[in-house]
Amino acid sequence: MTHYLDPFFNPQSIALVGASNNISSWGFIVAHNIIQNNYTGSFYPINLKSDKILGHVAYATILDIPQEVKIDLVIIIIPAVKVLSILKQMTIRKIHHVVIISGGFKESGNEGELLEQEVGTYAMKNGIRIIGPNGMGIVSTRVNLTAVMWPVKELKQGSLAFISQSGNIGTIGISVASRRGIGLNTYVSAGNMADLTIADYLEYFGKYDKKTRVIGLYVEGVQDARRFVSLVKEISKIKPVIILKAGGTKAGRRAAHSHTGAITGDDAVFKDILRNAGSIIVNSLEEMFDLFLAFSNWIDWSFPRGKVVILTLGGGWGVMAADECSRHGITLETLSEKAYERINAILPPYWSKGNPIDTVASLNLDSLRQIMLIVFEEMPQVEAILLLGIGGFSFLANLAKSSPLIPEEDKSSLDFIIQAEVELFKEILVLSDRFRKPILITTLLVPADSPGVKYLQSQNFPLFSSPANMVQVFRYMVNHYHWKNRI
Repeated sequence: MTHYLDPFFNPQSIALVGASNNISSWGFIVAHNIIQNNYTGSFYPINLKSDKILGHVAYATILDIPQEVKIDLVIIIIPAVKVLSILKQMTIRKIHHVVIISGGFKESGNEGELLEQEVGTYAMKNGIRIIGPNGMGIVSTRVNLTAVMWPVKELKQGSLAFISQSGNIGTIGISVASRRGIGLNTYVSAGNMADLTIADYLEYFGKYDKKTRVIGLYVEGVQDARRFVSLVKEISKIKPVIILKAGGTKAGRRAAHSHTGAITGDDAVFKDILRNAGSIIVNSLEEMFDLFLAFSNWIDWSFPRGKVVILTLGGGWGVMAADECSRHGITLETLSEKAYERINAILPPYWSKGNPIDTVASLNLDSLRQIMLIVFEEMPQVEAILLLGIGGFSFLANLAKSSPLIPEEDKSSLDFIIQAEVELFKEILVLSDRFRKPILITTLLVPADSPGVKYLQSQNFPLFSSPANMVQVFRYMVNHYHWKNRI
């Protein structure tokens, strides 16, 4: 049975009202995104003055589209005062779904609020469902739809639904997702929520959309708090619900009201209620997207005790990671006698002799693989390995290949080093899957620096920028496991 929100996220045909050839207009950017990213359905640009938009036949109004054409979704990006007339055209054509990107509604003052009420009342009476107004658009990778007011390309299909009450935060988020290779299922810029609310999207992606496995929400204010919390509690049992809550301070509440008209409340109390309902409250977009990746890989794995081993190529980061574990209540498990003996036979005699395991900058790549295997074999109570500082071998080899001081005949051996590190990372993924225990990796290197790091990102493997981020994400996963299983 088709859900009433399906036409938003699986439309077979779209009309874009306000499409433009003017490269300095939002109507151009949205149209360009839709076409450039190969939307799989039929696209009908609407423009009063142009016969063609970016090579596509344009129509003066929705009513001018051939009558035999069924339009699933209308996207509006024209001045607010003209929006109601478009909804009336939709009624004539029996179109029931619209994304209103246009601003100038309740966020702009009393006159805009009255206009939004008029639009909302008309839509409700005529069976039209609205995303927005005053949003940045939507993304649905299942049909390659990127109808947003910011240039976006190369979005990867995945299982993450991201709903943002702020268009700006949302577009930053999907840009981060694109840059990090994070698989996205859907993005919704909720805007002023004249009709559909955060709770409606949460219910749809949590209970009805099988492609979504993890849900992320940027929330400033909630209209029906009781329903929202009830849905969080229900859905968190089957899918992680990650929430970035803003607008808790006096200044934040004032800013939220001015840009989406959101009514916010007591932040600390609301966050506690949401945590008790099973959601994961994060402090930044970076944490949210780190968690997206972590849950994408390890959503069904078990973390009842929160016990870890730290494996580091240098002492300093190991100390920092140990401090973070202590702060977050993550246990550094003492090395078992057998694990100690086997590791001691591999590393130089001046290694750290404990947890954290400091390899003291050993250049033996295979020793890392052996140590991880030893930990998983000899210490079954350990639930994760925190691996710090990798990727440097292929980074240094790449640098050396570009050096004019190294003879060309010596550079061929550098390719062997690069490939050896990539092979190590392949084995890390195999080890992790074999034992169903995550290997969390921190590195300052980006894919452009290191072929090894590039390989990991291509596999959607989480990479953390600091020990603090890594440990915080693991703490979130442990907390979620405990809540779901009521440990």
